[in-house]
Amino acid sequence: MIPFYEAGRKEGGNFDQGIERLVAAVLVSPEFLYRSIRGPQGTQTAKEVALTDFELATRLSFFIWNTGPDEELFKLASSKELSKPAVLDAQVKRMLADPKASSLVTSFAMKWLGLSNLEGIKPDTQIFNGFNDQLKKDLTTEAEMFVRSILLENRPIIDLLTSNQTYINDRVARHYGMTGVTGAQFRWVTLTDKNRLGLLGKAAVLITTSYPDRTSPVLRGAWVLEKILGTPPSPPPPNAATDLSQPKGEAPKTVRARLEQHRDKATCRQCHGVIDPMGLALESFDAIGQFRTVDRLAGNAVIDASSVLPNGVPINGPVELRDQLTANPAKFAQAFTEHLMMYAVNRELEYFDMPQVRAVVRNAAKDNYTLSSVVLGIVHSDAFRKQGVSTVSKPAAPKVAENK
Repeated sequence: MIPFYEAGRKEGGNFDQGIERLVAAVLVSPEFLYRSIRGPQGTQTAKEVALTDFELATRLSFFIWNTGPDEELFKLASSKELSKPAVLDAQVKRMLADPKASSLVTSFAMKWLGLSNLEGIKPDTQIFNGFNDQLKKDLTTEAEMFVRSILLENRPIIDLLTSNQTYINDRVARHYGMTGVTGAQFRWVTLTDKNRLGLLGKAAVLITTSYPDRTSPVLRGAWVLEKILGTPPSPPPPNAATDLSQPKGEAPKTVRARLEQHRDKATCRQCHGVIDPMGLALESFDAIGQFRTVDRLAGNAVIDASSVLPNGVPINGPVELRDQLTANPAKFAQAFTEHLMMYAVNRELEYFDMPQVRAVVRNAAKDNYTLSSVVLGIVHSDAFRKQGVSTVSKPAAPKVAENK
């Protein structure tokens, strides 16, 4: 960094200018902006390198805590003990028990599920006049506390889809049509309505997969495919019509009827045949996540939540959809693991990562797919413990003009 100081001093002619140039260089350097990984010395020609203990401590800490390592991690890294499997396992368990592990909910899970976007969604209050910002905040809180209770209490992650318990207060209870809950404080309750179980019954999910004025089987179906099944749908072809708004002057139609008219087009049928069945099963919930039997925006037409899944299985409503999604827990566990591994290694996964993902899922099955079993599997994977060597060369330091 001395050349930067000297260049600044030569240009400005004083000490302050030199320091200013030096500080600016530090602030824009990759080593300051990014967590650099160099690996052990003498490995520059290798295709991939194992992380040093200090690099492992940093990656582990940002993965579980979303912040830098603490003193214990630094001490173990300094003594080169951290990379030992038994020591690493013990540290993962210690870190998951720490309050800082809540970042796995706020920084990972809520963003993975798309629920961090709820703040920016504004349902049409002329249609849904009982909806307000405080209720929206409470529904976000419910979703976050629910996810936290599954992940950080180390329950099977399939409980994210099947649990009949959640945290609610009086506003959320009224929104869900529940009685016997008073006060603004959240409390742990057992749900008796099977439509409300797990994430598919959470209003936060149902709102983020709707438009401000209507439901969207397409958005909801795509959410299920991507988040639950790990198979995101292809984007629509160019120039494909995507507007299902009610045409002015026509008699009101249900969203389902408008969607079926849209699907009559050959260019739309192929993709919608995969996406729509999942979303149509959730039509029993309106655009703010309240359960309904009729669509009051379409002349109180009776809601039809039946559909046939791409595998040919007929379903009707959210309960039967949930049953089909949870029939193979490994499918959801793999989708969860893929997203969590991407979060852990800070990059998109490649084809060569998938055998490691599948190995993590197979091993996690022994512990019923708890968060700790998935995290331990990721931490011991080559994707986490190793790093490819960068081929990008470092920028040269500025040259200092000589006095003549």
